[in-house]
Amino acid sequence: MKAISNAGPLIALAKLGQLGLLLKLFDEIVIPREVYSEVVTKGLLIGAPDAESVDYLVRQGQILVLDVTLPSPLPTWAQAIDIGEAQVVLLALDQRADWVLIDNAHARKAARELGLALKGTIGLLLEALKLRNLSLKEFELLIHTIKASPSLWISDSLCDKALIHARKKYLSKK
Repeated sequence: MKAISNAGPLIALAKLGQLGLLLKLFDEIVIPREVYSEVVTKGLLIGAPDAESVDYLVRQGQILVLDVTLPSPLPTWAQAIDIGEAQVVLLALDQRADWVLIDNAHARKAARELGLALKGTIGLLLEALKLRNLSLKEFELLIHTIKASPSLWISDSLCDKALIHARKKYLSKK
C-alpha cells in the first residue's frame, strides 16, 4: 500500500518514537518536497530530533521525496490550505495513493471532497493496534503522551475518543 504523508503525522510519530510504524503499515511512503522542507530542513535548523529521524528514513530510501508543481491558479479546494498540504493532495491524486496521511482539518476536508482515503496520527496508531504492531498498553501510553505534549496539536477529545474505541474493541483481546 502507498501512502502520501503531510508533515503532521511524520512529526507526531517521530516525536513519539513511532516513525517505524509507517514502515510496518505501508509498502511505500511518499512526501512532497515542501513537506520535506517543513519537517527536515526547517526542523534541522532548530535542532528538532524528529527532523533527524525523518531525514534518516529519506536517506535510507524508506521515504521517497518528490517534486510537485502546483497549478496556477490554485484549484478552489487548495485555497484554504497551505502549500505542503496542497502538494500532498495533488501527489495523492497523481500517484493514486491508497492513503493520505494528514491531520489538519481543512486539508482533510479538501482531500475527502476529492475522494481520497485519509488517516491521521490517531488513525495510524489505531491501525497499528488493530494489526498488533502495538499492544493496547502501548497505544494507551502513546495517547497519554500526545495529551501531555503541547507540541503535538491533537485534541484531547480526539485522544479520549480513540482511547474509548480502543478499550472497547481490544480490551478483551489483550
